[in-house]
This record gives sequence, structure tokens and C-alpha cells, in this order.
Amino acid sequence: MKRLLITLLIFISLGLCGIMLVQWQREERLRGHISDLVKRLEAENAMRVEAERKVREYEKEIARLTELRAEVEARLVEVSREYNDLSADSVARGITIAIYMRELMQMQHGLEATQLAFGKGAAAIKDHNAVVNTQNNAMEKQNELLKQLVEERNDAIAKLNARTREFNELVEKYNKLAKGK
Repeated sequence: MKRLLITLLIFISLGLCGIMLVQWQREERLRGHISDLVKRLEAENAMRVEAERKVREYEKEIARLTELRAEVEARLVEVSREYNDLSADSVARGITIAIYMRELMQMQHGLEATQLAFGKGAAAIKDHNAVVNTQNNAMEKQNELLKQLVEERNDAIAKLNARTREFNELVEKYNKLAKGK
């Protein structure tokens, strides 16, 4: 009987050793899995921090481009207003020329009166032509400036659209990462 108890004690001890060996292996696998999860979590946190940094940069860039766009639009409004003023002035000067021409025609009763009127009208026309040429030059400059402003505005809007697309893509990636947690 004593031998049976000793044998039974040996089998129980060997069984406990086997169970302990299986538990150690299982614990080792679990520690490895936990270590992998910690590494993945650290990588995701690093990506999240980087994504947030980029979001802040894009927000600053969008604010800068929005401000630039507002400046360009303000300059465009100002140039348009000046162009309208010049156009109205040009029309008024055209009416003045027509009035002078009518007066010139009315004064053609005699040769002497015609020569007098022609001399005054020619001087007035020369003066008016000089003013019209100055206005035309100013309008050409305004048109060039307007074209340049429109080009700058289009470039700024294109850059803003590109930044917005990048920002949206980044937000989509961030949202996917956030949902994955």
C-alpha cells in the first residue's frame, strides 16, 4: 500500500509539473501577444500625433490662403470700381466731344466764323485726344492689373483646393484609425 501511495504521489507530482509547463508556455505566448499589442498601440499613437500635427499645419495654411484670397478679392473690387469710374468718365468726355462738334457745325455760317470755330475746336479736340489717350493708357494698365489679380486669385484658389483635398484625405485616414480602436 505504501508503494501505491508513493507511485500515486509521483504521478500527481509529474502531472502538476506538466500543468505548470503548459501554463508557462501559455503565459509566454500571452506576454508576446501583449508586447505586440503595445507596439501596435505606440505606432498608432505616433501616427495619430503626426496626423494631428499635419491637421494643425493645414489649418494654418488654409487660414493663410483664405486671408490671401480675401486680399485678392478686395483688390479686384477696388480695380473694378476704378475701371467703372474711368468708363463713366470716358463716356462723359465722349458726350463733351459731341457737344463741341455740334457747336462747331453751328458756327459754320461764314468763312471767318468757320475758321475761328475750327481753330478753337481743333485745340479742344487735341486737348481732348490727349486726355482720352491718357485714359486709354490708364485703362490698359487697369486691365493688365485686373488680369494679374485674377491669375493670382486662381493660383491661390488652386492651392487652397489642393490643401483642402490633402486635409480631407488626412481626416479620412485619421477617422479610419480612430474607428479601428
